[in-house]
Amino acid sequence: MKTPLSVAVFSFIAYGLAPAQTFEVSVLAGYPRISGAPLGSISSENGKDDDSKLKGNYSYGATLTINTPGYYGHELGYINNRATFQTKLRTGTGGSTVTLAQDKIVIQQAFYNFLIYFMPKGERFRPFMTGGLQMYQYGEPHVPEWPGGGARSYGANYGGGLKIKLFKHALVRFDFRDRIGGKPYDLTFEDPMRAGGRFRQLEASFGIAIGF
Repeated sequence: MKTPLSVAVFSFIAYGLAPAQTFEVSVLAGYPRISGAPLGSISSENGKDDDSKLKGNYSYGATLTINTPGYYGHELGYINNRATFQTKLRTGTGGSTVTLAQDKIVIQQAFYNFLIYFMPKGERFRPFMTGGLQMYQYGEPHVPEWPGGGARSYGANYGGGLKIKLFKHALVRFDFRDRIGGKPYDLTFEDPMRAGGRFRQLEASFGIAIGF
């Protein structure tokens, strides 16, 4: 069965075969702020819902954009998000001894976005808003007692930005995204109602692009 992301990718490629389009290839670097929502505990007993959490460090990636002659665009992208996974290890009677463990992980993100510009193609300054579909692949933390495996989830993102043309084939871009997906990993919760739900990442980034 085709996922929404694969359908979007196919549509993007098919659209790119149409004539009279403008392509942009961008490289990006950014700072992600990851949700403080509780991720559960790796301890099967005496664990707390907020034992585990993720902290964003930095991100980098690339995008391919197809701009229409007017005010719209389509974009495929990949982001490599470097983060730190932290968790509390509870040992002893009633979990009285608490040890903090952590490991650096990679969160890989692939996305399709539809762009709406506020200025037509060819203008030097092009502010825009955007929204699209997203996939997340969370790396496996190497910490004691880890149950094994990474995690994958799907979601969406929205935001906006500004593109500034430096000269004919070069531009810079500033982006802000609110990325929303499901909570990663399948850890233990005291309150099962807190096990699911949305998991958000706010990201600001800067990029350099070549247009052709």
